[in-house]
Amino acid sequence: MPRLRTSPDDQVEVAVDELINLASKVRGLDIEHDHGDWVNVAVGAESWPARVIARDAISRSVAQQLIMTEARSSKIVVANQLSAEAKDEFDRANGRSRNYGWSWLDRRGELQLNHPTATGIFHFNQGALAYRAPLPGGWRLSSPASDGPIRGRAGIGYAAAVLLDPTQRPSIREVATAVGMSHGAVGDAAKLLRESGLIRPTGEPEIPDLFFALAAVWGPTRITPVAGVPTHDQAKRWQAHADDLGQPGWALGGDDAAGAWGAPVFASGGRPWIWVPAEADARRAERALTSGAWDDYAAVVAVPPTLLVCRYRLLSPTMVEPSFLPTTHPLFLALELAQDPARGHEILDQWTPDDPEIHRVW
Repeated sequence: MPRLRTSPDDQVEVAVDELINLASKVRGLDIEHDHGDWVNVAVGAESWPARVIARDAISRSVAQQLIMTEARSSKIVVANQLSAEAKDEFDRANGRSRNYGWSWLDRRGELQLNHPTATGIFHFNQGALAYRAPLPGGWRLSSPASDGPIRGRAGIGYAAAVLLDPTQRPSIREVATAVGMSHGAVGDAAKLLRESGLIRPTGEPEIPDLFFALAAVWGPTRITPVAGVPTHDQAKRWQAHADDLGQPGWALGGDDAAGAWGAPVFASGGRPWIWVPAEADARRAERALTSGAWDDYAAVVAVPPTLLVCRYRLLSPTMVEPSFLPTTHPLFLALELAQDPARGHEILDQWTPDDPEIHRVW
């Protein structure tokens, strides 16, 4: 199956939006979009322009390459994870220049803004950024612990791939292709899971331990209530691939979808939860359907922590609205149910999907 790619422009647009949204929640910090990939940063009385660079992960070698090749202007690097060595490289670059500065947002929970004249370093840690603040319904944004057995998108993706069919042994290359990540990152994630005992030496997952370890870090990377429900025509225009299950596309989650697969849940009143493959898909849907409020919304648009959610989609045994969309795989519906601290485990204990190809791993 083809890999889904997000264009560099889309990645930068997402990063700019994220910085602006983040700054709005931190007292004394203001970030405004200027033009293109440029923003204006203000911390207290200090302000400066900076160009935004977006990457998935930044290692020492990537940081060194950026420092060598990028023009001399202040930058903010936004990535899902920056290694400690990469941050050291940026700090050293800042020490060598008083005309521009390297700043960064590590989405695991650290924002450091370096004033270009080196008069100030502004640091906001995990607590200040509040990355896993609870959302309505008990949801939290995905944020794997940096010292846990499942770290980052690669860890989430590999754990999910193994749990989808525990009778198989997917290769590192197969998983890397399916989740749209590098072979090395997925290989490191698999090694960590083996060392933690969640993957047996034979390659089989330790069930249900791996499932609940994955549930502990599971959650959307972006979630927005919207005022409207998409139509079939809109979904076609936005390339939701509702009729092509061979492509990553939109998928229904939530209690209604779980109920369609036999889970003993209460109906959510017809307000669908829609998983979309990428940030760009979410922003497009949010603009067209109009962002709503949690106390009055028609649907929810969310980006999953791994592309597998939108790659492995199925037609449910009973209809779910909007009926033109397939559901996510029951594994992912079970991970959603596990987020409910009140009834989640009780529901999972009583639920075995009536399909021989669905493996009960909880």
